[in-house]
Amino acid sequence: MMPRPETDKRSGNKKNSPQVISITSGKGGVGKTSIVANMAILLSSMGKKVLVFDADLGLANIDVMLGLSAKYNINHLLQGDCKIKDILIEGPGGIKILPASSGIQELSVLSYEQQLMLINALDNYHEDFDYMLVDTGAGISGNVIYFNSAAQRIIVVVTPEPTSLTDAYALIKVMRARFNIKRFEIIINNVLSTYEGKEVIKKLIFACDKFFGDIALDMLGSIPHDSIIPESIREQRAFVETNPGSEATRRLAAIVKRIDSINAPQEKGTLQFFFKRHIRSREKG
Repeated sequence: MMPRPETDKRSGNKKNSPQVISITSGKGGVGKTSIVANMAILLSSMGKKVLVFDADLGLANIDVMLGLSAKYNINHLLQGDCKIKDILIEGPGGIKILPASSGIQELSVLSYEQQLMLINALDNYHEDFDYMLVDTGAGISGNVIYFNSAAQRIIVVVTPEPTSLTDAYALIKVMRARFNIKRFEIIINNVLSTYEGKEVIKKLIFACDKFFGDIALDMLGSIPHDSIIPESIREQRAFVETNPGSEATRRLAAIVKRIDSINAPQEKGTLQFFFKRHIRSREKG
């Protein structure tokens, strides 16, 4: 059962409560942003309305990866130069992107007033979305941790590299210790075989069970090593569009269908709640 729609107080119409999913990683360079971009396009091809929030606000990623040019960014909004509808850009498949920009402050250092300005902008934006995908930075910085804590679902991207596995465990450990979050969804990227993907998740489950015993890891699937992925990144295009028949596209499509089949927790659901929860988490921290 999906969260109940929220009433648009200004118009009296019902607004969808989107699923808010953070896609994160303990280590950089695991292909997280590419997965987010392609995942959004696949969801859109299924008839879903998708907003991608580039949450690493100091480093523009999603729009650059897709070869898009953003006239405005969140910094312009916070300066009062434009409205949120002016910031959002349209990407492949009709997805909407809330872009970051290189060289501006990260959200973790924005003032309380600036955060409220962002919330109010979302409150006054009336387009419905089925999903908001939050592309966090990598690691266990306050920015990454707080955005993850505010999302309904957390997807951790891991590769078979030992450092990626260790850093993913560190991220899960911090989320469990600080926010008592016990459920994580896992995507294993850049595997040489399905067997290798299964071995990676086994190691991660073993580490979590050894030290906690109450963490649930749901493996969504694995994506194979494929030269089409770095090629598409160099071309600034999505591999699900340039190579729709590839094994990487097929496997990611299966993951996306699985994501769409899982109901999100109902206590959190709106874009506004996401940012308000982020602020409360920072205040508690």
